[in-house]
Amino acid sequence: MKILAFGEVMMRLNPNGFKKMTQTDSMDFSFTGTGLNILAGLAQNGYDTTMLTALPDNNLGKTAAATIRKLNVSDRKISYSGNHLGIYILELGYGGRPSEVTYLDRAHSAFNEWEVSESDLEQALENVDLIHICGIALSTSAISRKNALTLAKKASEKGIEICFDFNFRASLNNEEGMTSLLAAYHEILPLVTISFGSLRDLKELLKIPGETEEDVVQTFMLNYGIRIFSGTYRHQEGNQKQLQGFVYQGNKKVVSDKITYEVWDRIGTGDAFVAGILTGLIEKWAFEKTVKYGVYNAILAHTTVGDSPVLSKEFVLNYMEKQVDVIR
Repeated sequence: MKILAFGEVMMRLNPNGFKKMTQTDSMDFSFTGTGLNILAGLAQNGYDTTMLTALPDNNLGKTAAATIRKLNVSDRKISYSGNHLGIYILELGYGGRPSEVTYLDRAHSAFNEWEVSESDLEQALENVDLIHICGIALSTSAISRKNALTLAKKASEKGIEICFDFNFRASLNNEEGMTSLLAAYHEILPLVTISFGSLRDLKELLKIPGETEEDVVQTFMLNYGIRIFSGTYRHQEGNQKQLQGFVYQGNKKVVSDKITYEVWDRIGTGDAFVAGILTGLIEKWAFEKTVKYGVYNAILAHTTVGDSPVLSKEFVLNYMEKQVDVIR
C-alpha cells in the first residue's frame, strides 16, 4: 500500500514543560503538519508513505526534510522554493487550563506560494494507492487551494482513493475566505471516498439539514458519494476526559466505547485517530476493531511528546488487550 499526503509542513515552537511564553527565554522546535502526522503513524505500521509539499530552499527546509525522513516518511516528492516556513507556537495546557496555539505567518510559506504544474501533480500520483488531502490547504492560500483541487481531480481520474480531512480552523478564515472555502468544499467532496470530520463540519459549514446526527451524516454521504465518514466525540465526566470514535459506512454506524485518557500533549491526537482508522481499513479489519484501534491510537498519542504518532501497531494492539505499567 503506497500512500501520499498533500499538505503544509510547519515548524512547532513550544516552551519547555507547561510554561507560558512570558515565563521562558527558550523554546523547543519540531516539524509537523496534518499530512505528515498521519503518514508518520502509517509508516510506523509498515506502509510506504510519501509527503507531497514544498519547503524553503535553505537550511531550515533541509532540517525539516531530515525530520520527515526520520519519521520513515519519504521526502522524494518535496519541492524546495522560497525562504519561509509556516510556524505555530504551542503553550501546553495543564489540568483544566487548555493548550493555546498561536499561528505566525502561513500565507507566505513555501507551501502556500508553491505554484506547481499540473504535470508535476500528475507525476506525483504515479504508483499511489491512497492520497490524503488536508482541508487546511483549502484555507491558507488561493495557490494551495488550486493545487489541492487539481490534485484531487487528477487522483479521481486515475481511480486513486481520496481521503479528505476537514480540519477546519476558524482563525484561518474570515467572512470572505469562508465563501471561497465553501466553494472548494463543494468542488472537492464529490471526488472524495473517505472523509474525516464532525457533525459541526456538516451542519455549520455545509449547512446540511437533519433532525439527528444520523440524518445529517447520511445526507452528506449520499450527496457527495462518500464511502466512509469517521470522527470522534470528546466527553468529560467530572475530572475524567473520555474519547469515543465512530465510523459510518452506508447505513451502518459503529461507535467505540468511551475510553478515559490523560493529556501530556494534546496536539496531533486527531491525526493519530485518522492514522488508526486508515490502518484498519488497509488491513480490512472489522469496523468494531478499526474504530477501537483508532481511539486507542489517539489516546496513546495524548501521552507522547510532539504532534506525530510514534507508537507501532503492535504496541497499540497489545495495549488494547492488556494494559501494563512496564513492558519487559
